[in-house]
Amino acid sequence: MTQRLRPGIAEPVFLMFSRQQIETGDIGEALEFLQGLTDDPRAALDYCGRISLMVDGYNDDPREIFEISEVRAFLKGLDAQWPYWFFFLSQADDSIKLLESCLCDTIEVIPGVASIDLDQMERALARHFGAMNRLCEALNVPEEQIEEMSEGIVSLIQNASVERIDGDDYQ
Repeated sequence: MTQRLRPGIAEPVFLMFSRQQIETGDIGEALEFLQGLTDDPRAALDYCGRISLMVDGYNDDPREIFEISEVRAFLKGLDAQWPYWFFFLSQADDSIKLLESCLCDTIEVIPGVASIDLDQMERALARHFGAMNRLCEALNVPEEQIEEMSEGIVSLIQNASVERIDGDDYQ
């Protein structure tokens, strides 16, 4: 029996933002690419679930990506123009978590554990799910596929959350 791999694993597409693009706030090239996906139904379906976000040029920066104000501003600017992330982002990596942690106020509470503003997160999720659903409707995506995508995103978000951290180092 051959296991069918998700497109994000078998045929990933890397959307890389350079430090220069980020620091100049130049969303033009990325926005043009992304708008091209939503303008062309065939491209939209072909790229569904395959895009992985990458930020280049900050490898030596000790901060987490969501702590870099320029990255946050860049992604917020891009998101303000194009909200269809959930339809296109891979669920096989941290792209969705990267995006949402940059769009919402997020702090690292202990190494490897971040706290995100839940009200902002709720608004961002509603916006992104709404955009995904509108695009799915326009593309006549089967309801089962929409449910599968939605469940995968919810699972990613739930798996990333921690109810409470016990220990002397966290208060």
